[in-house]
Amino acid sequence: MVRRVVHKILVPVELVEETGRDAGYAIDLAAQLRADLILVAVIDTPAAATLITHHRGGRVKRGASLVDEARGILQDIVDQAAEAGVVAWGHAIESEEVEAHILKEAIMQKVDLIVVRSHGRSGLVRALFGSTAGEILKAAPCPVLVHRG
Repeated sequence: MVRRVVHKILVPVELVEETGRDAGYAIDLAAQLRADLILVAVIDTPAAATLITHHRGGRVKRGASLVDEARGILQDIVDQAAEAGVVAWGHAIESEEVEAHILKEAIMQKVDLIVVRSHGRSGLVRALFGSTAGEILKAAPCPVLVHRG
């Protein structure tokens, strides 16, 4: 009998236009591995408001918090996962310490795998903005699957 190695997958969700494509990748992987998905969205800058507005088709309501809008995006992904037979849940938080929060979540949830997206940037852009995927790779308490987005 084959023993399941991966029970929980943590997926940091970027609140951008391609969220659906990235979510689809994670959902398919979780379905194949029969694993649960834990989604986390870390809102780290005021620019996140623009990204969320774009993703939601410009429907950010006046007075609605970014976290509430991010929760709506996460709920859309949870619903997609349910349609694929995958158990998923998630939460959103405002924090400037994106990598630290993702790593803390991995430890607290005792995940078996982190699936993170890499933009494939190099040179000056990477030097200026850093690499979330790279920082997670360095300090993750479990294996990390980096997929290019």
